[in-house]
Amino acid sequence: MILLTLIKKEITQFFRNKTDVITMLIFPVILIFVMGKALNGLMSLDKNIFCGKTIYYNIEKDGGENNNVQVFYDFITEFQKNSDVKFVQSNDVKKVTSLVNKDEAICFINIRGDDIDYFRNENKESTESKVFRNLYEQYMQKYTFVHSISKKNPSQVQKIMSAKNNTQIQYEGIGYDEVNSFTYYTFVELTLIILYISTITSISMYKERFLHTLTRLRVSNIKKINIIISKIALGVIIGLMQILIIYICSTKLFDVDWGENLIYILIVLISFIIFSSVLGIFLSMVFSDQKTAYTLSNMLIIVMGFLGGSYVPLCMVKSAKITSFLCGLMPNYWVNIALLGLKYNVDTPYYTTAIAISLGASVLMIVLSNIISKLKEGGSFD
Repeated sequence: MILLTLIKKEITQFFRNKTDVITMLIFPVILIFVMGKALNGLMSLDKNIFCGKTIYYNIEKDGGENNNVQVFYDFITEFQKNSDVKFVQSNDVKKVTSLVNKDEAICFINIRGDDIDYFRNENKESTESKVFRNLYEQYMQKYTFVHSISKKNPSQVQKIMSAKNNTQIQYEGIGYDEVNSFTYYTFVELTLIILYISTITSISMYKERFLHTLTRLRVSNIKKINIIISKIALGVIIGLMQILIIYICSTKLFDVDWGENLIYILIVLISFIIFSSVLGIFLSMVFSDQKTAYTLSNMLIIVMGFLGGSYVPLCMVKSAKITSFLCGLMPNYWVNIALLGLKYNVDTPYYTTAIAISLGASVLMIVLSNIISKLKEGGSFD
């Protein structure tokens, strides 16, 4: 009964702040529309980004033990089925590298037996080069995998090769020719706005401190866990309202199909909502100064949003080694690829990984915040 009263209090206070209501419930729809329209061309890269472009290559030696030359020719054949790029063979290294540096060619690939050199613009790698390099690496990884399997278990090779050999722009098994901008940004902007729930729960905790209501609540023998649960419940309720509004608007206004795995999508999102809610509570318990916590929270959201693909497509973010590594540390990255995988019914374990990371991080933050609060003078919030 006490817990329900606390939750009711949180919801009432949230709806009293019209700015919070507009930001958390109305703004996401506007954001999806703007990002979907503005970056529509970027999400259709496979249809236009390579049009009229040239890739130079040279074969110095045979393919070595890995048969790189034949694999490269196979890649060219598959790639040209889905793009208008031209592959031109040239042994004039100085000339073609100059063309690449002038952005008159995407890249230059030099095959030297078992070694493959990839030359890109020395000053600033073009988007075309980043995407092409990503695709070529995917293709080579698949070949290496098949080659390894053929040595250990030849009977499985035919099964693997019978799968669709997709060399189109893709990420985690999802072809970008299938993902339009509104579909993509419906999910990634939803997770981005869910992250802002952390600011709501954080501010709510600081309000309790400012009004000294936490002291009164604890004097009334209300357990601290009830206070934390009420904040998390506030975040979950806000998050569910966000999901409902975006689901209705995206399906009715933007013609976005959420796929057949709605239950799993909802579970993944709820676990991430819990993570975001706990993140705000954690920051408020670690930092005594509200401005410090608010600044750090917004910085985290911006960084996580970028690495999670909320600003540019994930294939762009993953094109650099450092950002590719950092992506794997972000809960929203796993949530986004899980949501896209579930939407397109791709058989991957990412949704279980996303749930485990979100809930695991939530538990860890609750434990750490409890330890930190006890280390503070008197273990009090006030």
